[in-house]
Formats: sequence, C-alpha cells, structure tokens
Amino acid sequence: MQDNGIALYRRFLDGDKGGLEELIALYQHGLLHFIYGYLHDVGLAEDVMQEVFVELYCRRSFKEQSGVAFKTYLYTIARNKSLNVIKKRKRKKEVSLDSLMEKNATLNDTETDEPLSLAYGQRPDDKLETNERDKALHEAIAKLKTDYREILTLRYFEDLPPEQIAKITKRKVKQVYNLLARGKTALKAELLAQGVGYEND
Repeated sequence: MQDNGIALYRRFLDGDKGGLEELIALYQHGLLHFIYGYLHDVGLAEDVMQEVFVELYCRRSFKEQSGVAFKTYLYTIARNKSLNVIKKRKRKKEVSLDSLMEKNATLNDTETDEPLSLAYGQRPDDKLETNERDKALHEAIAKLKTDYREILTLRYFEDLPPEQIAKITKRKVKQVYNLLARGKTALKAELLAQGVGYEND
C-alpha cells in the first residue's frame, strides 16, 4: 500500500503550507485513535497528536534515505510521546475505550497474518446488527492487554505490515507475528464471552 503522506511532506518541505494541512487531514484520525489506545483520554490524546505534528513541522527530521516509511516514522513519534505521557502520569485512569476504530474488522481462525472480520450478516440493510457488533468489537479490544491492542490496531486498522510495526514498536518482526497471533486469540475469547460469533475461513 502506497504511503501518500510522503508526497504531501515533500510539498511542505518545498514551501507549500497546504501540503502540511493535507498531511494532517490524512493522518489525524488514525493517529488520534492510536494515541487514545494508550491514554484513554480524548483531550490528552488530541494534545499528543498536536505535539506529533508540531515536531514534524519544527524538526523536519524525516529522511527518505533512511529506509523507513513516512507513516512508520509518524506513528513511531506518536508512540514515543504517548509512552512518555504514561510515564509522567502518577496514576492510571480506568476509562472504557469508547470508539477506538470506525472500520469493520475480520476475525479468522488461522495462524497466518489474515485480516480480522466479525461474522456480520449478509443483509446490507442490517445496520442495527452491525452497530451492535461494532460496539462489541470496541469493548473487546478495550479489554485487551496494551501490547495486543497496539499491534492489532496498527495491523488491521492502520493497515501497516508487520515489518513497519516492528520498527514503530521497537520489536523484532517475529515478536510482532507472535503478538498478532496471541492478540487475535485473546480478541476471539473476549468476543465469545460477549456472545459475538466470528467466521472461520
């Protein structure tokens, strides 16, 4: 999947402020959800997201020659800033995850790196059932360990490959695959506990 952000970033570096505005519009939604997964506080997540873009604006430190994708670079900054905030907090707040993702996910009973998908009905007008299953998915993800939530979010909702996830989270690629497998297993268990079925491919 092509990272369109790099073209916008080049425009910004060339003096086009509109490039930065479009870049923010492209990434802010996904970044906010990603950061919120760590902090569980919308206002605080928004502040951290703004800090990410401020750093991008001020430092202009991304180098294409580094071999790191622009999106990977951006999410690495977001992760580091989120972890720094957590370290500074004197206590953790137990806040339910309200809306981590808006996209539908699939759940497959395989050991391979396949997309997640809930067992949605085939009726296109069945919005009520879909909304209920989306809510169940959000609630189930909120109960997962931070490591699982982090990896599943980056892989299935930000569409990043395991190799880039490894760079963002400072893990080995094999560790990412292991966490994906265990995270999917944990998510299935949470969904089953809520009475939500999933498809087996």
